[in-house]
Amino acid sequence: MKRLNLFPLVCALLTVMLLGCTQGGISIIPIGAKLQNAEDVFDEAEAAAVYPYDDEKQKHYDKALALCLEVIKQEAKGKYAQRAHYQIAEIYKRQHNWDKVTQHYQAIVDIAPNGYYADEAKNAIAHIHKNREVICLKNAEYHKYNARYEQDATEENFNGAADALYEVARAHEELGDNPEAIRNYERMVKEFAEHPEAPQAQFQIGNIYFYALYDYFSGWTAFVEVAEKFPNTNEAIEAKRLLIYTGRILTELKDLMDEIALYEQKGVTTHIPPRFSIDSDKDKDFLMKVMADLIVQNLQQVASNWEQLRNYPRAIQAYKKLATEMPTKKFAAADAFYRAGTLYQQNGRYERAIRAYNSLFDTAPESTWRNEAVYQQAVCYRAIREFGSAYELFKAYMNITKGDTPYLREAEQIVRQFELDQDKDGYLFYQEQEEGTSDQDATSYPGMHD
Repeated sequence: MKRLNLFPLVCALLTVMLLGCTQGGISIIPIGAKLQNAEDVFDEAEAAAVYPYDDEKQKHYDKALALCLEVIKQEAKGKYAQRAHYQIAEIYKRQHNWDKVTQHYQAIVDIAPNGYYADEAKNAIAHIHKNREVICLKNAEYHKYNARYEQDATEENFNGAADALYEVARAHEELGDNPEAIRNYERMVKEFAEHPEAPQAQFQIGNIYFYALYDYFSGWTAFVEVAEKFPNTNEAIEAKRLLIYTGRILTELKDLMDEIALYEQKGVTTHIPPRFSIDSDKDKDFLMKVMADLIVQNLQQVASNWEQLRNYPRAIQAYKKLATEMPTKKFAAADAFYRAGTLYQQNGRYERAIRAYNSLFDTAPESTWRNEAVYQQAVCYRAIREFGSAYELFKAYMNITKGDTPYLREAEQIVRQFELDQDKDGYLFYQEQEEGTSDQDATSYPGMHD
């Protein structure tokens, strides 16, 4: 009997799975890639311009939401489903739909009650319940004391109403419901301007605009009002300092981005400053390299300036722009991937940080950031409880690190702990703690074992 050769069929199926197809209107994309696309679109939403931010951001959030729902439909249980529910919860947070947020967090707990994402979800649910309860209780207190004050204008009733309203605003801010936080802080300033917390309430309005909404126009107005309404306060001094500092950075950012836009519009090869003289093709090639270096420096400074303003979504987008649009500058690209990874990591987005470090390995495995990226990636895997991958990467860091580096002793200590078999059952500590496997082979990055 003639044996059927399935190899060509298998190859064809793998090609379809990796590249995707649209036959019959159905797109076949690997589930991990689909989730990564959703996370990328979410990042674009976070970095979208403030004005008109509602429409611009909502388009991206809607697209990210649709991709996440496709992931859940494709895999109702498992790690990808958990991550998709978590991302959806983040999207609904931006819409202040707390019932939907809680619903998707609870879905994570139902899938894997003891996992990393489940613990994050449980804490988030508790945080939401606590602050919503505070809002309810303090609103009732505000109305009670305010009604009393209208009948009996005592200091106790005045302070009781003001304190309660301030706590309502703080609870909304804690939730991330920034419009409601601003509204209640504004009420606090308007109704209780003589209260000791009124200057701080006005200051918090500026803080939310600057560091949560990235709306520098509205934030500027709010900080100016701190100085105008409460001139002899510490808040006024700090507001003035912030305005000077932020104004300098925003001015520099505008100049840098205008210059980058000019190069993008005219092209590096055509936009040659008058001070340069071109006598030969060799001169032109040299000048192109110089101009490319200037663009890289501008993008690096743009990202750094956004970091100084704590506008991490814009900083990450600038680093990604540098990494993807200047591919010939591979070490600058690797540096950008590393810095994007650290920002993701600082903000608890460990899966995104892992991806950024992977991109560094792919782009320039000989980068000076390689060892540091290996260590930080191990830290990320440990944080999300993928202990097998963390163990391999901590060991890899020890193998490729020369000398007494800042993290070497810590890596050695963690590896020793992972290699304990405390209950003598034949399984090492990290194996007993392992609750899942990573998407990547943690030992296969180019140049790791040079």
